[in-house]
This record gives sequence, C-alpha cells and structure tokens, in this order.
Amino acid sequence: MLTAELAQRVVDQVRPVVAHNVNIMDAHGIIIASVDPARLGTLHDGAVRALERGDVVRIDADGADPDMREGVNVPFYLGDDGAEPGAVKNEAADIEAVGVVGITGDPAVVEPLARILVLTVSLLLKQEQHLDDSRWRESSLRDLLNAMIVDSHVSEARVVARLRDVGRPIRPPWSIVTARGTSPGPAALGRFRNSVVGIGNVVAWERDTTLWLLVGSSDASTRAVVVDRLRAAGASVVTGRVGASTPELVVDVQQMDVLLRHHLPDGIVHELSALDIDILVGRQPEAIALDSARRILGPLSEALRETAAVLIENNLSIVTTASALHTHRNTVVQRLNRIEQLTGLDLRVFDDAVAMKLALASARRVDADELVR
Repeated sequence: MLTAELAQRVVDQVRPVVAHNVNIMDAHGIIIASVDPARLGTLHDGAVRALERGDVVRIDADGADPDMREGVNVPFYLGDDGAEPGAVKNEAADIEAVGVVGITGDPAVVEPLARILVLTVSLLLKQEQHLDDSRWRESSLRDLLNAMIVDSHVSEARVVARLRDVGRPIRPPWSIVTARGTSPGPAALGRFRNSVVGIGNVVAWERDTTLWLLVGSSDASTRAVVVDRLRAAGASVVTGRVGASTPELVVDVQQMDVLLRHHLPDGIVHELSALDIDILVGRQPEAIALDSARRILGPLSEALRETAAVLIENNLSIVTTASALHTHRNTVVQRLNRIEQLTGLDLRVFDDAVAMKLALASARRVDADELVR
C-alpha cells in the first residue's frame, strides 16, 4: 500500500524546510525513502521496534544504543476507525501499521514534526486508495458497457448487481445518454461529469472521448434535467429512449456505440431514434459507404450538396428549403435540376431522396477528401 515513490515524494517536499534527517520505512522496517540516498534499502532498527510495539519509539542521546541515532520513530496506519496517527495498534480493529516515519534529533523537538509527516503520508495513502477505488469503479462500468455492446442477452440482474457493486444501486426503467465535446479532451469530460453531480439515480463513466450516463428509475423529467445540465456545459448529446427495459437498454447501447464511431459532435441534442439511417449506414463496411458517397456526392459542388441536405431535412419542401438557404425558390429548383443531371436522382421523388439521404449519411463516415479521389 505504501510505495517508495509516494514516500520519497513526501521526503523531497519537506527536504528544503526540515533541517533534520528524515526517513520513511515500510511495514517491515526497510527504509524506502530518505534524505540520505545511501540508506535506501537498509533495515532501520528504530522502525522495527516501533512496528513491534505498535507505538512511538523515542531514542534519547543519553540512553541511545551506540548503533542507533537520536530521534523518534512514529508508526502510521490506514484503517477504517479513524485512529490517530501513531496510536497504539488495536488488534480487535484489525489495524496494522503500514509504515514508520523516522526523524533524527531531540525527540522533544522532532516528534511533533514526525507526527505531521505521519498525517501527511496517511492522507496521501487514503487519497491514493480513493483514486484506485475510482479507477476500479470506472473500469467496472466500462466492462459492463462493453458486455452490453457485444452481448444482446445481458440480464437485468447482471446490470443491477454491477451497479450495486460500484456503490450505485439504481434500478430500471433506464435511459442511456452520451455527451461529447466539440473539442474532445479530459477537461470537457470532467466539466460534463461535474454538471450532473447531485442528480439522483444517475451514474456516469468515461469511454474514449465520450461520457456515458445511465439514468435509473428513468422518466422524461429526470432525463430532461440531465440533458439540460449537459447542454449548459457545452456538450453534444445523444439520448436513448425514456423508460427502457433492460433488453431495450442493451439495444440502445449497441446502436449508440455504432453511431458514436462516426457521428461528429455538433453541439446539438439528438434523439437516438431519429438517427436510424446513420446507425444503419454505420453498420456497413466503410468501403461500401465510401463508394456510395463518392458515386452520388462526388460530382456535386458544396452548394449542391448543401441544397440536397437541407431539402431532405425539410421533408422535400422547396419553399422551406429556399427560406433555410436564404435564396429564391427558382434557385432551389435550378439546383435540383442540376443534381438530377449529375447523379440521375430527382430529389422530388421519394426513392431518389432516400438514396441521397443514405449517401449523405455515408459521407459522414468518411474523410471528405476521399470523396473527390
């Protein structure tokens, strides 16, 4: 539990301000950190005595063993009962010393300093333990997510048990939500995570560049609070269905996984159910997506591609498309005629519009430069 790296970090921090020699020993009395590098790896007799007694060992100049330096050795513990640093070992509470801090000098002078260092090391150990626990919880939740991605038969009992193991005993119905930043990075994910702190029945974890959030006891109002907080933090959000059963949750997770491989953050809230085309295209091989996008969109200018996309977004309404593009209706008609000349697709015909929509979705999967090669 006590690493040499952590112990030496403490010694190095106090070296400039402490005039005394400082050593930190492990649970066997071996020096693992010291102001004097030559003493590393050697057995410290004073520490051994402190560990055996489970109490402070003070070595005075007058009564010191010829082989032992004047000073004080204070054992420290990491238990659950909040024992004071240097307290006598309590066998009933199963508290064992994890190390010893030793400082040379007059015990009356250096013991208070030794106790401060003991407290510092103890707090750092607890912090490291907390970080280890956090990493374990995060890893455990990612394992659950990965299981749902590859196995359509993950049971409700398994999901509930894993959440209980990580200290978040939330239950169905569920809703899955993902959040990403337009500029991916740890800072954005931390901001998104902090934005939902305090909302009950929500557990969050990171995977790649995405924050995944599972909402338990899900209803529309709870999910709305989560989405509003994420949007206020600047996230691009995709939401699964509200009130999902565990089998529905697994399907949403699998669809979300496909979508997030190619869906670029745009600062908008998307319902997963509105992205079926992107999900279906995301499941096909990239070579097929590239061929479709290149064959249909390759001949088109940026203006023609934009016109096609806006027309489809507006249910093939030429009037609405002209308004959205801030152009005249006749200009839209002319562009549609040009698209038909170049691709053979009349976007005023439903089947041709579907083909264009698939091509546009395919283009979102591939590098834009690939379309013109």
